[in-house]
Amino acid sequence: NFIKKEQFPYQSALGWEYDSGDYHTAWDKALKAVDYDGLRAEQAQRVEDFKAGKTRKLMGVGLSFFTEIVGAGPVKNCDILGLGMFDSCEIRIHPTGSAIARLGTISQGQGHATTFAQILATEIGLPADSITIEEGDTDTAPYGLGTYGSRSTPVAGAATAMAGRKIRAKAQMIAAYLLEVHDDDVEFDVDRFVVKGAPEKFKTMQEIAFAAYNQAIPGIEPGLEAVSYYDPPNMTYPFGAYVCVMDIDVDTG
Repeated sequence: NFIKKEQFPYQSALGWEYDSGDYHTAWDKALKAVDYDGLRAEQAQRVEDFKAGKTRKLMGVGLSFFTEIVGAGPVKNCDILGLGMFDSCEIRIHPTGSAIARLGTISQGQGHATTFAQILATEIGLPADSITIEEGDTDTAPYGLGTYGSRSTPVAGAATAMAGRKIRAKAQMIAAYLLEVHDDDVEFDVDRFVVKGAPEKFKTMQEIAFAAYNQAIPGIEPGLEAVSYYDPPNMTYPFGAYVCVMDIDVDTG
């Protein structure tokens, strides 16, 4: 009775919109990974051996599938005492090419510092180990609703990506000025902006960061900073399959 892949996005009876899913594939992969047919054959053989007095151990096979609703955030659906559950990220790129990102979440052991640094590294082309992640300091962090309900990456992580894209958009204008071409004539390539059709002409993000603080570029404010407040359009709906195999000693339980 799974929702079929072609039925997504799917409106639930309670009004939630499941944006995507492929439950049948996940189920089939789980069964294949454990050789489900082989397990059932082994289980049947155990029963026969038990009846014949050859063993005192039986085997159980349990199957489960889940879909959960996480990533609490849409202001239209969620609030705490009237405060909408968006989240935020503020980024500052230093002249040295290092960066600091401040977020409204707080890590409880999930590895936020690694996750958010990798998201930002992908968006702005700076090494993840040169990015400092700062969370939970209400004196400095932008406003956010915190960490719970598997919301940090889909909400604060998205805010990090959005703020990173604002940084990249400004960096593109700076790179174009430095390379003496139009903004549309440069494109982002991993850690630099290159002139289209002339990849040997480029400016790295470190060079752009330094220029943002030491050159008067017409029409562009000094510095390289951005902030984003992200209100997700929907929850997220992860899913998965579990298979549990258990040997049971009928004498000891």
